[in-house]
Amino acid sequence: MAGIAEQVFTTAAQAATLNENFYLSPGVTWQLIRSENDGGIRPLPKYFLLTPVIAVAILIARFLFERFVALPVGRYLNVSESRPTPPEPNAVLEKAYKMNSKPEEKLTLSLARSANKPVRFVERWFRRMRSASLPNTMRKFQEALWRFFAYSCLLLAGFCVILNKDFWTDTRKGWLDYPYQSMPADIFWYYIVELSFYLSLTASQFLDIKRKDFWQMFLHHVVTILLISFSFATNYFALGSCIMFVHDIVDPLLELAKVLSYCRQPGEERTKRTICGEGVFIAFMLLFFYTRLYLFPTHCIQSSFFEMREMLGPEPWPMWGLFNILLSILYGLHWFWSLQIVRVARESIISGTVKRDVRSCDENSSEEDTANKTNGDSHSPGLKAKMAAGNGVTNGHAAHGGKMSQRR
Repeated sequence: MAGIAEQVFTTAAQAATLNENFYLSPGVTWQLIRSENDGGIRPLPKYFLLTPVIAVAILIARFLFERFVALPVGRYLNVSESRPTPPEPNAVLEKAYKMNSKPEEKLTLSLARSANKPVRFVERWFRRMRSASLPNTMRKFQEALWRFFAYSCLLLAGFCVILNKDFWTDTRKGWLDYPYQSMPADIFWYYIVELSFYLSLTASQFLDIKRKDFWQMFLHHVVTILLISFSFATNYFALGSCIMFVHDIVDPLLELAKVLSYCRQPGEERTKRTICGEGVFIAFMLLFFYTRLYLFPTHCIQSSFFEMREMLGPEPWPMWGLFNILLSILYGLHWFWSLQIVRVARESIISGTVKRDVRSCDENSSEEDTANKTNGDSHSPGLKAKMAAGNGVTNGHAAHGGKMSQRR
């Protein structure tokens, strides 16, 4: 154990001090990576200073886009701006809500006694308060339209930058003449903008609409930032740019599917717009499976696992292992979302409508939306048993109604 701990400490120290033995393949030095004898762009650390500035500019552009473009477009398309009516004021319940917005059974019973209200009233009050605090459809539409615009720009840039490179069709060519090859100017700026964009996504995620896959998405952003940064610093730009492009292909379709879904009015029959949205969802699903589950491992992961060792030397080095671990995490997340997409597709076939957020499968609003539709007439089995037994706070309300269907 002592030997393992010492090895872990040594490896961590090498990573923290930018030791060549950790980051670079045997025989390669930082001097070789950053030499500018050919006049090309080399991966110098100073270029990372550009990314926070550009990330802030992207956040400002997002604010302006959502306010002056997405909002007028949403109003033109009659996207709903209404919010659920909040419950009546209640000092006891409001104080409890600030501490816990989803009280458990025992706390619900205690609050009912303290407020001198029926248990059903307390449950309904909390559901209505949660619903009133959620963003409305217009807010979701603005966010989705911005992301559709941003992802479309990145995809267009990827088409212009990547498809004409020989390493896209033959990934082995990306390792030729390593580490002496220079980074083309278009690849350089593609890297800088992609890294800046993901920094802005990570920073804004805590302020955006929270969805059920919040932490999975956060992990995705962190892994993506590390992969982009490591591949840039070590001059693996051919592999890194292929990874970014493969992931950019499907993202605009996801956001477009949400945009079209948010345009649908409650109770609206199927129209050309809704049929178009369903078609976009199907295209997104098929393209997601192809790019993330097939193209990503066969085009990118295999190059990192096998071609990198074959072209740069058979002896493994720490960054090679870390890079492939990060790629494996990313691939695992793709399988997680694929299973969610399959579940969404199945439920959509049964219900006849496509859910509004197909990647996250369900937004946090799903429970509250369902509760609003059912007027909150549901109770957990434990609560219903206590109410049927004549609990003093039920005020004679009978325990009726089945368990509300909750799609998690």
